[in-house]
Order: sequence, then C-alpha cells, then structure tokens
Amino acid sequence: MRLALVVCVLVSQHQVAAADDGVSRHLFYGELLGKAGEYGVGYELALSPRLALGAAGSFAVVRDQQLATFAPYLHLTLLAHHTHALFAELGAVVTHSKVPSPVSSWDGMTATGGGGFASIGYQHATRHLVMRATGSAIVGEGGIGPAVGFTIGIRP
Repeated sequence: MRLALVVCVLVSQHQVAAADDGVSRHLFYGELLGKAGEYGVGYELALSPRLALGAAGSFAVVRDQQLATFAPYLHLTLLAHHTHALFAELGAVVTHSKVPSPVSSWDGMTATGGGGFASIGYQHATRHLVMRATGSAIVGEGGIGPAVGFTIGIRP
C-alpha cells in the first residue's frame, strides 16, 4: 500500500515528457532469472530521466505445475555517466500456481502468493539497446532469498 502511495505521489509530481536527447520513453525487454522468475518479458515507461514504472511477467510449467508471475516495480537511476548507470528497483511479485489433477477423484490445487523485492544493478544503454545485470533480495511467505537477473531490451 505504501509503495502505491509513493508511486502516485511521484507520478503526480513529474511530467511525462520525452527526454531532451530524443531517446524513447518506452522499453520492451526480456529477462533471465529476474524479477518474474526463470525468464520473463516486460515493459517500462520512463516518467523522467531518472524515474520509470515497469512490469514484468512470465509463465512456466515445472513438472506439471503451472506458474504465472507478475511483478510491477519502480525503477530509479541512482548514478549515470554516458551509457553506464547504477540503478535500484523496488516492487512486488504476485505468483499464481496451479497443479492440474492427474486423476478424476482430485480437483487439483491452486494457490496465489505475493512478496516484494529490492534490486540494485548496472545498466549499459545506447539509443535503442539496453542491457542490465541485477542483484536482488526477494521477500515472501517462505522468507528472504537472493536472486540475480540479466535483461536485454529495446527502445523503439
């Protein structure tokens, strides 16, 4: 709830305008081992040169268990120099799990859970290509755990 309030305040105080250098505000990306699980696809909208809102999602099947993950987040550029940047991300993760029934006498099982994550990472970006590496702490029902992620994206 606090995260949603912070995002609303930040969005209301920043104009949604394109950067002066003509770089697109839209980023479409794919990731491995990131915020959305083993792999994911995502979208990010830059609200200002240092602030962006994004979301990533994935769907995976692991031994007949179907996992759908959605991860909205706030992206903040901490330091930047030319094509290099240090950034932080803060967000939530919601995962829905479904195990279909292999027999007629059992209906199967579904569960939905949530948590949060905080990440810090390095970004190398050109006008149309963005590459990122992140280290994260993910907190959920099972406790806290580390994660790494690799992202490659395009700005149209």
